[in-house]
Amino acid sequence: MPVVIHLINLRRPQKISFSTLSFFKELRESTIRRIRFKQYLLMALRALALLCLALALARPFLPPTLTGSTSSGAPQSVAILIDNSASMNRIGSKGPLIDQARQIAYRIIQNGNSDDKFLIAITNQNEGQSEDFTDAFRAREKIKDIEVRNSAHYTKEAFMGIVENIRSTAENQAVIYLISDGQASQLQDLSEARFDEQRSDNQPPIPLQLIKLEQANQQNVAITSLSLQSQMLSSGAPVTLSAEVENVGNSAVANQFVSLEVEGTLSGQYELSLQPGESRQVSFEVVPESVGDITGRIILEGDEVEYDNQQYFVIRIPKKRSILLVNNDEQQSSFTSYLAPALQAAEQTNAQLSFIEKRSSAVDQSQWNKFDAIVLDGLDEIPEYWFRDLQQFVQKGRGVLFLPSEQGNVTNYNNFFAQFNAGRFQDIVGEYGSFQPVVRLAPITEGHPVIDELFEKGKDEQINVELPSLFYYFNYKEPSNSGSFSILQAANGDHVLDEQQFGEGVVLISAIGADPGWSNFPVNPLFAPLYYRSILYTSSSENGGLKKHVLGSPFEWEGPLSTDVTLNLNGRSFKPEIERRPDGVQINYEGREWTPGILTVKDSSRTFKIGVNQDIMESRVGTLEESKWQQMFSSKFEVSDIINAGELSDTNFSETLNTAVFGKEIWNWFVWLALLFLIMETMVSRLYKAESIS
Repeated sequence: MPVVIHLINLRRPQKISFSTLSFFKELRESTIRRIRFKQYLLMALRALALLCLALALARPFLPPTLTGSTSSGAPQSVAILIDNSASMNRIGSKGPLIDQARQIAYRIIQNGNSDDKFLIAITNQNEGQSEDFTDAFRAREKIKDIEVRNSAHYTKEAFMGIVENIRSTAENQAVIYLISDGQASQLQDLSEARFDEQRSDNQPPIPLQLIKLEQANQQNVAITSLSLQSQMLSSGAPVTLSAEVENVGNSAVANQFVSLEVEGTLSGQYELSLQPGESRQVSFEVVPESVGDITGRIILEGDEVEYDNQQYFVIRIPKKRSILLVNNDEQQSSFTSYLAPALQAAEQTNAQLSFIEKRSSAVDQSQWNKFDAIVLDGLDEIPEYWFRDLQQFVQKGRGVLFLPSEQGNVTNYNNFFAQFNAGRFQDIVGEYGSFQPVVRLAPITEGHPVIDELFEKGKDEQINVELPSLFYYFNYKEPSNSGSFSILQAANGDHVLDEQQFGEGVVLISAIGADPGWSNFPVNPLFAPLYYRSILYTSSSENGGLKKHVLGSPFEWEGPLSTDVTLNLNGRSFKPEIERRPDGVQINYEGREWTPGILTVKDSSRTFKIGVNQDIMESRVGTLEESKWQQMFSSKFEVSDIINAGELSDTNFSETLNTAVFGKEIWNWFVWLALLFLIMETMVSRLYKAESIS
């Protein structure tokens, strides 16, 4: 149109009679040139105005990034991952966080096109749960059914499943939404995810929109740990259960109560007042009336956030520990070990352990798993082919007590200790069988389960006992790691009996043997009870104590059951994977659908119980920094700026959501430009007098 108007204005000049032609030369050289410039300028302004109006009618978007790959009109595959972990049950200014997440998901669907396909996924899902793309109506129905689950989160697996689904979709365009409260302990799991950057080699990265819900500031107290102060358990003997309670919220709490419930009966209670970040240790005493499993829970009352207000526990009181005592094949010393007679006396008095004595050549390694502890008493050399099996034996929660031989191979001993990251024998002090004391045992102090409760005394009364003398011993150098503890020491500071923790079990290393050639300890009244308790301690890690499982890790268990095993938790039954072992079975189960409670493992004749609890990190609701959140995906996806939904009204959120995914609508920019060009055209037409002659 501007071109047509321009061509119409190009009229042929008319011939007019005039008295003189002296001024027309100047008009031809200057005025006509300005007239033509004005005509071209008016044509350009009119063309630009119409072009801007045409672009405005196309409703263009400004892409969120230079590589923006979505448009508002083409069908899309839209995946929405909703955080439904326990922390989403907190209450924000707009209601429960999970309700806010559902409303945002509804809005995303509402803003989509009729041809879009939607995939709805959650972080805390059931075993084997999978989602497929569906239409908008079914997607809204799925969102309506989403509830908070106090189970382990599988954020990484859910996100990777979404990426795999998008790869297989037929749509050319896709976008992923991640809606979460930004809990750091949960989102860090995504940093370990492994997925390709692109759907295919010829397509750009998948757009990803992160939506962060508001930070709900609520009072929250959590039970962060449970432990037993002693592992040497027996019926009728008091057991002290220690619980740590922490204020993980942002405000102080007062008049709250922490209670102990055993077998459904309230057994103790404390009142708590805690400042933010403050923790308190509380102890409860339980007196087992029989052997077997004792179940219970620690309960918090008066706390606003309920999902971490209880911790389940199972204390197993074993009937008897089974001990394997291994001696040298031939008696080479003139002195006899007093350890076996001490154990025989304990067994005859109905003590908590039974033992089998064998020569080293008669030991069958395949039978080791039938024992709770192995005592290596005076072996000159430990067979190297035992090393790996003994290492695994301890790692799985059992124990080893080592006593040296006066003719022992120190290099072999040190190689054995290295399997457990323990210390080493450096040299020898004294002379074997000389009966000449080189040092006395240092005064015995409490602080280790072997020593604690060994003596009957008053609260402030000191331990008063005749201390034995040492004639001959190996100088043991403890390791630099923190898993070592000295139980007995000589007066000169040398170590006599040390504990080394390894895996779930322990190794006790003695610097002296159990016969009179080393010391007069075997004839001291302290000898029998101390070594009895030492053996009892090494055998207590696996057979007794707290039995627990933390949600999020696969459940693994070994025990003397048949292959017909059933798992029961909170009224539901599960069939695990079972592998036959020489001493029973190994059980494996993913447990994604599990929630806290008491798990029962049973076959037709035997039952074992285990306390199942949420990971304490679920109570630590600190949010991940937005820069780190985006950085996790920046190299793999097209990541827009994080939308802080808690800071936006509903209207502003919808506008921000559209802008973030499709880009900002800029059609109004072109309308204003068209008006500007039309105004300029009017001003040039009226004010620019090209015909005037100066």
